[in-house]
Amino acid sequence: MIYFTSLIILFLPSYLIRFCIFGIPTTLLEILIYVAFIVTLILKLKSKNEKLQPKTKKIIIPIILFVISGIISVIIAPDKREALGLFKAYIFDPIIFFWLVIVSFKQNKNSFKILIKSLILSGTLVSIHVIWQKISGNITPDGRVLGIFGYNPNYLAFYLAPILVLVHGLEMMIIDQYQEANKVGFFASLKMVYNKIWFYDIVFILIIASIWFSGSRAGILAVIIGCGAYYVLRYWQIIVSKKISAFILFCLLTLSIIIGAKMVMPDWSLTRENGGRISSSNNVRWEIWQTTVKDILPRGNNWLLGVGLGNYQNYFTNLTKDRVNYSEWISPLAFTPHNLFLNIWVNLGLLGLVSFVWIIIIFFKATSNKATSNKEIYQSNYLVTCHLLLVTTMITILIQGLVDSPIWKNDLAVMFWLFIALGYILQKHNDQAEG
Repeated sequence: MIYFTSLIILFLPSYLIRFCIFGIPTTLLEILIYVAFIVTLILKLKSKNEKLQPKTKKIIIPIILFVISGIISVIIAPDKREALGLFKAYIFDPIIFFWLVIVSFKQNKNSFKILIKSLILSGTLVSIHVIWQKISGNITPDGRVLGIFGYNPNYLAFYLAPILVLVHGLEMMIIDQYQEANKVGFFASLKMVYNKIWFYDIVFILIIASIWFSGSRAGILAVIIGCGAYYVLRYWQIIVSKKISAFILFCLLTLSIIIGAKMVMPDWSLTRENGGRISSSNNVRWEIWQTTVKDILPRGNNWLLGVGLGNYQNYFTNLTKDRVNYSEWISPLAFTPHNLFLNIWVNLGLLGLVSFVWIIIIFFKATSNKATSNKEIYQSNYLVTCHLLLVTTMITILIQGLVDSPIWKNDLAVMFWLFIALGYILQKHNDQAEG
């Protein structure tokens, strides 16, 4: 079943193929997940092999709470059909996939490689399509490329940025392992293993070009921070052992914060003709953030229950319909609050936000406990060495989440839960090693 699971990962964008079965809307991605779930369940029921049962089950509680928050949000949502569809696509299906990864994963390096390489191949195919669109001139009026997703260039960056960091980390991991095992320098290691990583170089170029063509500033910044986080964690012991290195790290972090803040700060002095307070993407985001925090969440029980799954834009539009320029320029862009945590809060309520943050914390505890270990970690079990890939990839997703909602889509939600599942498996490995 690991190959069936990898097939689902390869075809994550297949959610774009939509149809109905007995009047119920569905997607090809959803059908693949359900078929894999049924087959896996049957095989597990027939098999006498020991099931994957990690010693720690801490993550089960927040997952259950997250699902409950989704059910509550469906109940209070005005449009139950819309809410059920989103619950199915963004919560139920991805968590089913999480279970698939857990039960189909064999604890060896090949299983990890199969799943990760499927995701990289998926990103490669998407990037090739982007390059073709750019060459053929199939771009938006402002020069951005939409990619296979076809309606928002940012969605292209959401999909590709974590994969790019994954590709870079995988390359460096191969070089690091050879360097540690053979006690040679970086360039010597690079020369010896280049026959293993040349494909990743090509993929890296394709994906970074695609993200650049998407015009997503958040995607570019997230990639830079994600790759930077890899090196910080990889050489953490050296950094903390030398004060000057720690000082340089502090300066880099400060610079990143300043640059990031500069990228999203609004400019209220602009007129509509030369960029405008309303037409500027930064200004629109700030208007949406302020309206969500000051006007929507404090209203009634919204801070506790949210506004109902899938009801955010309608609620936002009705609340601001009498405000100048909102109906024309801001409300049409308020699909989400343009912040991952605000989005979870306003859609799933406080319970959804708390359980989501809980899941993230458990993930980082599972994957980061060895992230700052000494270099001997790179000579141990392959799966353990993959902690850096998981940590830095999740950091990339969360950085994008500061200015948008990078897991609030069918394929992105499944990708997110893939990384959560791999972190869960890593925790099982650590528990067994310590036990």
